[in-house]
Amino acid sequence: RKSQWREAKHDHLTPQYILAKKRYNQEPHTPAEIAWFIEQFTQGHVKDYQMTAWLMAICLNGMNGVETAALCDAMVDSGEVMDWSSCTSICKDVNNLHKVDKHSTGGVGDKVSLILAPLVASFDLVVPMMAGRGLGHTGGTIDKLESIPGYRTQYSSEEFAKLLLTSTGSDDSRLNAAIVSPSKDMVPADKRMYALRDVTSTVSCLPLQISSIMSKKIAERPDSLVLDVKFGLGSFNKNVEESLQLASGMIETGELCGINTTALVTRMDSPLGYAVGNWLEVKECIEIMSSKEAALSELSADLVNVTLALAAQMLVQGGKASNLRDGVVKAKENLHNGKAWKKFRDMVSAQGGDVDTIDFPAQYSQAKFSAEVKSSQSGYLVSLNALEVGLVGVNIGAGRKTVDDPIDKTAGILFHKRPGMHVVEGGVLATVYTERGDQLANAVQRILDSCTFSADQIELPPLITNFVTNEGVEDFDQSIFGEY
Repeated sequence: RKSQWREAKHDHLTPQYILAKKRYNQEPHTPAEIAWFIEQFTQGHVKDYQMTAWLMAICLNGMNGVETAALCDAMVDSGEVMDWSSCTSICKDVNNLHKVDKHSTGGVGDKVSLILAPLVASFDLVVPMMAGRGLGHTGGTIDKLESIPGYRTQYSSEEFAKLLLTSTGSDDSRLNAAIVSPSKDMVPADKRMYALRDVTSTVSCLPLQISSIMSKKIAERPDSLVLDVKFGLGSFNKNVEESLQLASGMIETGELCGINTTALVTRMDSPLGYAVGNWLEVKECIEIMSSKEAALSELSADLVNVTLALAAQMLVQGGKASNLRDGVVKAKENLHNGKAWKKFRDMVSAQGGDVDTIDFPAQYSQAKFSAEVKSSQSGYLVSLNALEVGLVGVNIGAGRKTVDDPIDKTAGILFHKRPGMHVVEGGVLATVYTERGDQLANAVQRILDSCTFSADQIELPPLITNFVTNEGVEDFDQSIFGEY
């Protein structure tokens, strides 16, 4: 398809023609037109002001699914992509290995990737996961992993492929899982276009959102992709209808680009798991993966269930499970039998991280200041405002307001009670950790104010609401988890 786009005649194409077609004529672009325009922009022949006008025209007049997929493809073609076929000297069967990845639209306490990547890799699937840093109220997977001393996240695409496919560990098996930052040479068109969108209020435009998100994933050249599309107080999408629209658009783009793509729609009204903050979240994941107990802490039940559901669908798409229910059973087994933990240790070691740090997490240095958040009443905790918790995290140093802000790896909040649990007046709800002593009292009060209480126990809404494919939307079957 792409070769046909490139071979199409471009004699009539000019930036003015492209702008007029979308802005004034309100006609759909051909894939060849989009490919030409993005190529010219990457080469500097289309100027920033022309691109900005085009982006605004898209926001006003929209794009259909084929246009969005063509834009995504053109952005991928602007830079490096993963070339798995070049790795046959490392792994002869590389072209027969199933590569599967996951993308989350972001939230508070969302540390799923730290467990998910090694868990799925323990089934001999390759998980080439590229992740980002935190900005604003949402955390970033790379910031969390870099709280492990020595953990390396910068790799070229060639180095990344070799890392995934090289034998490692005591059993000489392939690593299969690695979590890295995107290479600076991947999808350069998106970086420039996003900078223009950021200063022209076009970030929220749906076709531009979809192409930006999907281009970075498609550049990995996975065989399949599972999306975690969030909604709620701590998400960029505040209601489920917005998330369903985004999920459907990303799935359509993925499928048109040749990637088997599905999505789970998940609630982000309260933080996921009991820890918010970089090292604190890593530590929670360590406790989950290294636990010898079949029944893990109730405080992490929501985190584990989202992880199991995503892992299950990745196993289905990778040919390791017959259906979602079968996938949950298998994923739960490898989470509890230590295989996910072993793969995580192998991943940390292969990426230069200090394995002693994750083997003995209690020895990690603690923030200088801490204070408890105590309940103002007895009853039941109904919710924790994820947005407010995330913003508190930024103020105490666990997040950043601008891309250049430093991160305090030890700062964060540990929750001792989760929504649905009984609380007593004066009982400890959470503990705040920070190096910023002047922010402590304000943080404690804001965390308390983020809590909603009820005198009576209430039934919490489902955490995972929908399963979305290219065939449509269905309610998520909550019974697949069985007894936790």
